[in-house]
Amino acid sequence: MGEKVMMQVPSPLPVTSMGIKKNKFQLPSLSIQVVLVWALMTASSVAAAAVVAFAINVANIPCSPNSWILSCDDHLTAAQEAELGFFENGFAWLAVPQAAAATAGLLLPRRRARSRWSLAFLALVAASVAHYMYARFLLVYLDAKPGPGGDFFFISDVVCSVIFIVGDLLSFVSLFTGGVE
Repeated sequence: MGEKVMMQVPSPLPVTSMGIKKNKFQLPSLSIQVVLVWALMTASSVAAAAVVAFAINVANIPCSPNSWILSCDDHLTAAQEAELGFFENGFAWLAVPQAAAATAGLLLPRRRARSRWSLAFLALVAASVAHYMYARFLLVYLDAKPGPGGDFFFISDVVCSVIFIVGDLLSFVSLFTGGVE
């Protein structure tokens, strides 16, 4: 009485593309979480550098013009000392909003993607300006330095400055091309 009629429906054919897909170069993209961690890590490096500088000051380690590690700053003019002080203070004070924005962005839930993106952008702007001031500090110090003393710290500072700038640029590119999460 109630016969069921089963019809066989042919399965659809797989879609294939005739064009050859070429692998295009794609810049590495960082998530907003990684950008915020980068900003917080670089702000924390300012605090670590301040602790090391304070420890060297407290320990009263004598400087030497030919020292491999610590050289004397007796060769600076008053204008160079003022410029170095400006860049040093700017670098230290810009770490505060950088760390605050990065921490707030890391504490926000992922559903607040637009706010996290804005905080990551704010932290990166503060980090970029701070790293610019750090690089200018190194350039003024290099210009005022007459001899080979203290090359170890200077070379390591230049390497750190290059790493900071590359990290900032990669983070900006990731924010602008990746958008919000």
